[in-house]
Amino acid sequence: MKRALLLINGSAGKMNMEKHVYRIIETLAVNGYETTVYPIIPDKGIFSEDILERAAASSSGPAYDLVVCGGGDGTLNHVINGLMAMPKEKRPVLGYIPAGSTNDFAKSIHIPEEIGEACEVLTGGMPFPYDIGCFNEKYFNYIAAFGAFSEISYSTDQNFKNVFGHAAYILNGLANLQENIGYKCHMRIETDGKIREDDYVFGAVYSATSVGGFPIRYVPDVRLDDGAFEMVLIKAPGNITDLNKIVQALTARDFDSPYLSFTKVKEVKIHAERPVGWTLDGEFGGELSDTVIRVENRAMTIMVKKPEM
Repeated sequence: MKRALLLINGSAGKMNMEKHVYRIIETLAVNGYETTVYPIIPDKGIFSEDILERAAASSSGPAYDLVVCGGGDGTLNHVINGLMAMPKEKRPVLGYIPAGSTNDFAKSIHIPEEIGEACEVLTGGMPFPYDIGCFNEKYFNYIAAFGAFSEISYSTDQNFKNVFGHAAYILNGLANLQENIGYKCHMRIETDGKIREDDYVFGAVYSATSVGGFPIRYVPDVRLDDGAFEMVLIKAPGNITDLNKIVQALTARDFDSPYLSFTKVKEVKIHAERPVGWTLDGEFGGELSDTVIRVENRAMTIMVKKPEM
């Protein structure tokens, strides 16, 4: 019999994951899985990384054939870090039941948000090897970002996000607009042999088609398994007029704007004149002056929905 590990974060997103535990276990059982269930309770010191570390200590072969994460993008980030710590030969296939406020990663990789459809994907979908971002000693699924607005995801109150959904991110950003306009940091950024040096208000290295609950359409050929991520850099505006030009350029997808830079990257080295705060998949990633980001091609395999014929 195959073995599955189900990791559930009941406080993620709309906080209704507990209601669906039996349905997930039933789906797995019908398809030949013996399932072990662990709750993820950060407030009580129970983290997915610790559970997966114990699983990796198995002396012979993978402890589980499938690891299922029930929670939001932040919960999945912790699960990914636990799985990436395993030797590759012991790394099980990943299943994801999205239950967050925005579910950016699920949207990007075409995992349904409806619980019944997501359960069907666990056993009736297809395995998809996809790229993982390595951020110094940490890992991320779809985005590492710094600068203005990058902290909105993890600084927005969970109850606020639950009530207002995607709009909560925008409302929180508008409330801090004056502070964000004044944000800038001088950086030296090296990507695949090319060096950029300037004052930046925002930057992100990502492999996603949705961020903050909204679709990204600036780069048309985003792929999740090509060994490269996209990087966007926004130069610091000097005033409100400059900021309006940036917004207009983003809206019009003006790739020639002097304020915007879009590049495909495999590795990025960033040196900031002072520590800057980072967010990884919506979780706080630390405040750092020196950062190295690289893409690990097809490092993880996840169950996704089969394409419609």
